Amino acid sequence: MASNVPRQPEKISADCPHCGFSQLESAIAKTTFCRKCGQHYSIERLLAKEAASLKAPSFFERLTKAVGGEKERTIQCHSCGHRQVVSTSAQSSLCPGCGSYIDLRDFKIDGAFGRSIQTQGEVKITAKGDLTSAHIGCGSARIEGKVRGHIVCTGEVSVKIQGKLAGTIDTEKLTIEKKCDVEFVRPVKARAVAIVGKALAVVHCDGCVTVEKGGILGGTIYAKAVNFEHGGIFIGQLRIGQMDFDLPDTAGVPAELLDEDADDLLPRVPARPSTAHRA
Repeated sequence: MASNVPRQPEKISADCPHCGFSQLESAIAKTTFCRKCGQHYSIERLLAKEAASLKAPSFFERLTKAVGGEKERTIQCHSCGHRQVVSTSAQSSLCPGCGSYIDLRDFKIDGAFGRSIQTQGEVKITAKGDLTSAHIGCGSARIEGKVRGHIVCTGEVSVKIQGKLAGTIDTEKLTIEKKCDVEFVRPVKARAVAIVGKALAVVHCDGCVTVEKGGILGGTIYAKAVNFEHGGIFIGQLRIGQMDFDLPDTAGVPAELLDEDADDLLPRVPARPSTAHRA
């Protein structure tokens, strides 16, 4: 016997372009009002803009994956931290530890994008990309464009930009690539740091900070260990040893508050480091 109860439409996440507040809306809705700031905005226009910013894998990238064959990789649940091994071709999984859904898709951002991301795949922001989000959870990330938001990465974040990076980063490993010249506006938290290019930052590292040959690091460093290779340069303040590195939580902060012109939510990088060290 058929049920007379109407089926509820599916819900989608809609992030307000004015304040960044995320709310659930019907998948068939065209416009809405933000429940936080009260501003009216178009869901259709927002989704169309974001869809244009996401680039599908190129033919070469798909061919490389096909030729490489079936491989496995280790992922970590964002909710409980449980690790598991999955196929590189899998698009999603369930956490054996807590049962949470885990997205494994890669995101390539080549324009303005303002929604939250939660995946164990790679998030790549190209030179034309502009990611504004209160929360970006990923398995790995490559930053070549603009980022305003809070990145939590269970793998490696690679940075290759010229200029300021306004977002906050909490990652397993941070790599500043060659030909990169970046200033982190807010502190960086990582378990390991490798400097090959140039960086100015306040770094909180639970492991080792390595300044490789040709690398230049300035700012204030809190770490358990440091390693300066021959030719590596450090200019600033250095604290080595066991200490707490807790940073203010910005995961729930609206994305626009993490812009360069916003009031400081976290301490900024000192403009003039006081000491110098050359390997």
